[in-house]
Amino acid sequence: MDSANTLHHVPGRLRVKIPALKSNPQKSKQIHDLLDLYGVHTVRVNTMTGSTIVTYDPERIAVERLLQVLKESGHYDGALNLESADPVKQVTDKAVRQLGRAVFGWAVGRALEANGLSLIAAFI
Repeated sequence: MDSANTLHHVPGRLRVKIPALKSNPQKSKQIHDLLDLYGVHTVRVNTMTGSTIVTYDPERIAVERLLQVLKESGHYDGALNLESADPVKQVTDKAVRQLGRAVFGWAVGRALEANGLSLIAAFI
């Protein structure tokens, strides 16, 4: 069985890493054929990274069905967790990280500025 890791999922888009796809155009074609299902819009396989992106209509096909097809064909290890991403949480987390970096940068700049001035004053 090819080991697969679900990297990301939001309704309508699933990205799965399938290492056996790396440098293997035949497997790529096989994945395209497997996922040629009602409700699937596109299947993009990157044979450089082994990553597969599936866009689909969540009202016509469930993500669980896509994973089931991959599992039955030996391309997905069903024991791995599906990571669902809440777009609002992702944006919020990114904003918090950027704000944290900005505050940290400002604090470090202020500390260096203060120390630099005291160093200059000591030499005078």
